[in-house]
Amino acid sequence: MGGVSVDTGGGGGKKAVDANINMVPMIDLLVSCIAFLLMTAVWIQTGSLQASQPHGAPAPDQPNEPPQDQLKVQISSTGYKVGMTAADMHDISLSGANPLDELRQNLTQRHRDNLQAREVWLQPDSTVHYGEIIKVMDIVYEVYGSPTHNEVTIRFL
Repeated sequence: MGGVSVDTGGGGGKKAVDANINMVPMIDLLVSCIAFLLMTAVWIQTGSLQASQPHGAPAPDQPNEPPQDQLKVQISSTGYKVGMTAADMHDISLSGANPLDELRQNLTQRHRDNLQAREVWLQPDSTVHYGEIIKVMDIVYEVYGSPTHNEVTIRFL
């Protein structure tokens, strides 16, 4: 059994105070802490969202606009707008029966019309909650993805 003896070297008429400190519980606690640290490090990696940022800032004279033939989804607190150009935008109101189903149907129809499109641009408002953006991303991946892998790139304006 591991332990530490503490000798105070009592002298004279005083009684010596010797104590044995058991080191096993401290070692058990240390091993438990290390195991918890390792498991947490692994779980952080598996539970992360893989997102990539552009590697350089755009030049000031270049606008951050997608090419005209790319599908855009504008997300606001009142609803969604889906289209290729400003004239092509289809409005989906959040006050409707099921706006996410309507968005799914609209994206499915646009995907059927243009099977070569592999890029969707999202433009969320600053008032939109992060969870709403994730719901829209899930629908885009559902419509454009396949069971084995996603075949679409989502970009943000």
